[in-house]
Amino acid sequence: MNNTMVDFPLTLKQCRVITEIMKKGTEKDASVSLNLSQPSVSRALSQAESALQISIFTRGWSGAEPTSEGEVVISSCNTLLQMMTDTERHLQQNVSSLLKLKAYAEWRHFMVIDAVVKVGSASVAAQALGITQPAVSKTLKEIENMVQQPLFLRTRHGLMPQEAAKQLASLYLRISPVAQALRHTLQSLPNELTGRLSVGMLSFSCQDIVPVAFASIFKQHPRIRLQAMQGPYHLLSNALRQGEIDCFLGLMRKGPIHPDLIELPLVRAQYALIARADHPVHRYAKTLNDLTNERWIVARHGTPIRDYFESLFHSIDNKPPIQALEMLTFASSEELVIHSDAIALLFYDDWNIHQLNPRLKQIPIELPNPECTLGITLHRDRQSPLIDTFIDELTLTIEQKLALA
Repeated sequence: MNNTMVDFPLTLKQCRVITEIMKKGTEKDASVSLNLSQPSVSRALSQAESALQISIFTRGWSGAEPTSEGEVVISSCNTLLQMMTDTERHLQQNVSSLLKLKAYAEWRHFMVIDAVVKVGSASVAAQALGITQPAVSKTLKEIENMVQQPLFLRTRHGLMPQEAAKQLASLYLRISPVAQALRHTLQSLPNELTGRLSVGMLSFSCQDIVPVAFASIFKQHPRIRLQAMQGPYHLLSNALRQGEIDCFLGLMRKGPIHPDLIELPLVRAQYALIARADHPVHRYAKTLNDLTNERWIVARHGTPIRDYFESLFHSIDNKPPIQALEMLTFASSEELVIHSDAIALLFYDDWNIHQLNPRLKQIPIELPNPECTLGITLHRDRQSPLIDTFIDELTLTIEQKLALA
């Protein structure tokens, strides 16, 4: 087919692939849903990204996640496919067998049927499109098989379009402008920070400052996609190394577990023993030895706070309690302390300890070396203006917060 055929930035197959990857989360699952091989799906996505000169998806925490430009592409693809679905639903009313328009139609099918509807002749349509008449006839047969009903009635005056052909030609007039506008829409995107910022959070860490920083970024840079998720250290470290997240926050250790990762300190904090405000422990506990028989709420094994908890009991030649209750979030730990007789080992910065829930109270026992540091872990080779912006917002949020302490 020569240049008289309309040039669309994406094929309809590519639109189907892009939409299905978004729905399923992976190319593998999309290939199963579309009944295509995984290499075919990967190739279609790669060709689409090459044609548009953008990245449509990035690797994310739960699979393929769209970039900011990808969101625009996906929206366009969804619109096209939804209009095809609506037309197919109308055509389905005329036949009992399942139609295959949305699954298999390509631009050439719509262009041919539109041309034949306009001129009433396969040969004239072929000439207008710059293709052969057999190619037009073959294409009409293909789409007729997709919709399972006649498209044209042959008369002495040429080919008379039937209702199905009219609906398909009308569909083409509606979807072609949407497809052709995609490149212009992408080129017209404002010149501002875009992309995905995916932040991991270790248990007990930074839940009060990340939302504030996110809100500020969202207000200033509305085209950034913001994500936050919680997980254990090794899981977040692997996700960061693989590019599934951009950074993660939490208590700093004695150094990252992999040379690809670096740590930046954000705010100083300190470990604290917390109990219910009316707990009897506040009256009799003077040293750690007075707490050996208490029930404890602590973070999971392998975390700095759990290591510190065990070191406390080793420092008084005592074994750590084996029935300690492990909690995964700061809020749930505080809530459990309020509603139980358990004691929690938590950590607070200056602001949070001054703003402690009035139903809670710090046990006034001096702890050895209680200082700890909250920080952000980054990939050494994957810095970006977006991550720099996030760090700046975190730093400002912390400064404003501590100024109120």
